[in-house]
This record gives sequence, structure tokens and C-alpha cells, in this order.
Amino acid sequence: MTAEPSPPDLFATLDDDYARDILVATKAERLSAKELSEECEMSRPTVSRRVNALVEQGLLEEYTHVDPGGRHYREYEARLERVEVLLRAEGFDVRIDRRPDPADRLTSIFQDMRSD
Repeated sequence: MTAEPSPPDLFATLDDDYARDILVATKAERLSAKELSEECEMSRPTVSRRVNALVEQGLLEEYTHVDPGGRHYREYEARLERVEVLLRAEGFDVRIDRRPDPADRLTSIFQDMRSD
């Protein structure tokens, strides 16, 4: 993930039907690009473009899955929990809540155990 997405970039991404479908499909389980293509009824290139944008903005997490035969492929899981938009006198305040990164969760658990 790069820097926090700007509000216009975030709104453009969430305004896209395909991107929203991918987020909804990956909310409950990790899916591969092939599975997303079938589940969301979109072409693989469309899935690829949307997945790249969602991963770049930190709204989707990418995992590498290795099956017992040694074949590997990527799976995706939504990290987006909530988007909150507040209108203030200075302009819009946009807050994005994401599920924590798994590595960050493990680090946090370890640090909590050490401080006990």
C-alpha cells in the first residue's frame, strides 16, 4: 500500500460498480482472481485492474496461496470496514477504517504479552 488515498481517488474507486462488487465478494472470504471473475461476472482483466487499485489504496489485502501440488496463486480479502465522511467548515474530513494487517495484529498481540 502507498500513502492514504486522497478523497477524490477513494470516491472514484468506490464509485466503480466492479470495485464495490470485489469488496463485497471478499468481505467474508479470500478469493482468487479467477474466483472473483466468476463470482462477480467480470473479465479477468477487469478484475486485475480493480484489484490493483484496491490493493494500492489499502482497501484489499493480497495473499499468496500455495496448494499441496506446489502451484501458487494470489487471493484477496477486503480490509475496508467503514468510510466516514464529515463536512466541516474547513472542508471534508474522510476517515477510512480498515481491518488491521495480520502481521500488525500478531505484533500487537506479542507486545501485549510482553507488557504483562
